[in-house]
Amino acid sequence: MSATPPAQTPPLPGPGDDSGDISISRYLRIIRKRIWIIGAVIALGVTAVVFYSLTRQKIYQAVAKIEIDPQSPQVFGKDFQDVITLGPQSTWQNDEYYNTQVQILIGYTLAEQTVITNRLYENPKILEPVENDTRTKDELIKAAAANFQKMLTAARTPETRIVELRVNHPDPALAVELANKHVETFLAYTRSLRTEGAGSAAGFLAAELDTAQTQLKKTEEALLKFKKENDTLSMSLEDKQSILSKDIDRVSQALTEARVKTMELDALRKRVTQVSDEDPLKSPVFGLANGLTSNATNVGLLKDEYFREKQKLVELAEHLGPKHPSYVAQKQKVDEVLGSIKNEAALAKRELDEKYGALQKNEKVFNAELDRLKHETFELAPKSLEYARLVRQQQADEANYMLVLSRLQTSELSSRNLEINVRSHAVARETEQVYPRFKLNIALGFMASLMLGIGLAFLLEFLDRTLKNAEDVNAAVAAPFLGVIPVVDEVSRDATEESIRERDLYVFRHPTSRAAECCRSIRTNILFSSADRPMKTLTISSPRPREGKTTSTIYLGSIIAQGGQRILLVDTDLRRPRLHKSVGVSRATGLTNLIMNEVTIDDVIKTTDIPNLYVLPCGPTPPNPAELLLTKRFREILAQLQERFDFILLDSPPLLAVTDAVILARLSDGVVLIAQAGKTIADDARNAASQLRDVDAPILGVILNDMDLSDRRYGYYYYQYSYGEKLKEPEADAAG
Repeated sequence: MSATPPAQTPPLPGPGDDSGDISISRYLRIIRKRIWIIGAVIALGVTAVVFYSLTRQKIYQAVAKIEIDPQSPQVFGKDFQDVITLGPQSTWQNDEYYNTQVQILIGYTLAEQTVITNRLYENPKILEPVENDTRTKDELIKAAAANFQKMLTAARTPETRIVELRVNHPDPALAVELANKHVETFLAYTRSLRTEGAGSAAGFLAAELDTAQTQLKKTEEALLKFKKENDTLSMSLEDKQSILSKDIDRVSQALTEARVKTMELDALRKRVTQVSDEDPLKSPVFGLANGLTSNATNVGLLKDEYFREKQKLVELAEHLGPKHPSYVAQKQKVDEVLGSIKNEAALAKRELDEKYGALQKNEKVFNAELDRLKHETFELAPKSLEYARLVRQQQADEANYMLVLSRLQTSELSSRNLEINVRSHAVARETEQVYPRFKLNIALGFMASLMLGIGLAFLLEFLDRTLKNAEDVNAAVAAPFLGVIPVVDEVSRDATEESIRERDLYVFRHPTSRAAECCRSIRTNILFSSADRPMKTLTISSPRPREGKTTSTIYLGSIIAQGGQRILLVDTDLRRPRLHKSVGVSRATGLTNLIMNEVTIDDVIKTTDIPNLYVLPCGPTPPNPAELLLTKRFREILAQLQERFDFILLDSPPLLAVTDAVILARLSDGVVLIAQAGKTIADDARNAASQLRDVDAPILGVILNDMDLSDRRYGYYYYQYSYGEKLKEPEADAAG
């Protein structure tokens, strides 16, 4: 027997499950569990598909292939342009062109032409005859064409120039014939586009050519008359207008340049006037006039001379003094040089004024010349407009005449060219059954049924909210899974007192049975779960009534008692006590009498047929069970019982029915929840655990009761391998 508790496997998320982990093995177990439902759905689905396929009328398909060249045959060379274009104008239009041809091929107009050409409206396989049919020929043709069009499909083979025409019909021979006939109609239709279109275009172009020739003659005569009247036979108005235009451009450019120079010089002149009163040595006059006056070099030399003489004057002042004749002579010389600089500044200003006046005169000359040229151009403008209009009209009429003449010649050649860009690539010879597709239908039916069956299996699984295995327990309660108690098949499931007693004492009477082995594993797990703290009092409860908590309490007490420890089972279910019936003791006096101080502990403790196992029955049913369990006297009784016994198991009422179990959980060292496999709802178990956690009651774990270990649906293989042991099969009963 393993000494370690079972591993905690992540639960599979389902409705109401807070876990997000996904276990593939859980999915596989669901499929194995519901395999018969999946198989039944597949069998029904495949059978229905087979029946449907066998009862459908067979349809055969004939395929004829047409090669469509995007470009028309260039019979007359690349420079020849057809009047009627049979292909796309550019490679970018290929897809559009092929899609158009496919629509024409399966369109009503071409279908009607095939019906008329081959008199298909008389074929009963195309148009089913009607008794006392009063339809006209046109109505029959339309009805037959509509039926024939429904038989047609076409598609371009990807990355090729081939278009496949498909004809579906119950008669395979007729399907082949119709496919080939329709291709012939398409070829004839395409050829007619060239010949008929080119012929009608030639007649139209001939009439247009006569009109264009007459109009061209009129415009040529009007242009010649205008030239004679305006004496422009030697020089055209265009030449005169061109010369004037060039002169205007040149004068305008010169005037603009003169204006710009005048404005620049005027701004400079004004600035020079503003600074002319400043010290000539520091004034920017010479810098502003640099390049515009002729004395820039003299000014530079004078300034150099001034600074040299000034330096000498300073030296004489230091050595001789300001009254010395040499100093006076030198100062006079410095003053003369400074006066020369001032004269040069005045000269620069005067030169700027003179240049400004000259520029103003040039501007007036250019203005006068520009006015003259504009006046002459203005007088020539009306004549040039009339002349330009006559020239444009003559050129347009001449271009129109040449265009019509060229297209007329092209049209006459095109009308004699019977080459087209469409040809038959492969005629239809054989047919293929396309409906019903027996193998495909079965495959699709199988896949659809499989998916439906799996979906139904998962739907049933997720709608089933009961606890069935350890994963369900972990997902619902989030507490350790202590183990399972298997269903006891050897005992009757009747509700009689004898059957209940036999079932509750089964583990004691069959110590080597599978149920006993499972209970020993549970005992070990409970002991290990409390290895770090002392534990003497356990509350055994369940979410709802009739989930096996009393039976589980007796089983667990029997197994612990077999280890030599003194075990006391206390029936704390003061509303519906049952423990006394299972162990065969009287409940005349019990826990309620003890709480009321009517008896002593020795008076109410009962021995059982199981060694080391004692029972404290409920006693008379009180009107206020919860109040009794909350009394100080009850806590004192528990303390006294803990001194006398190694283990105390409290068989409590259901958690969700009354509050008694919550009260007991607070007074005990731990709580063990009992859930019935396939019956206890996950939400009930979750709510029960929540109630215990709300009062900080320690949950030791959950026991899954009444599990059928031979049924893989309840995950016994998981329990078996989690514990790492091979549970023993029950030995044959001596009576059986």
